[in-house]
Amino acid sequence: MDFTILAVVLLLGVGVPLRNRRLRRHREEKKRREWGNQDGNPMD
Repeated sequence: MDFTILAVVLLLGVGVPLRNRRLRRHREEKKRREWGNQDGNPMD
């Protein structure tokens, strides 16, 4: 029981912020890739 509570707390306390950081980095990369060229058309 104690181990289960510890595992859930660690997953929520560590896993969620790491996931958010990874998603934010991915969105920034995608935005940079789409608007990285100068002619205004998104790059594929």
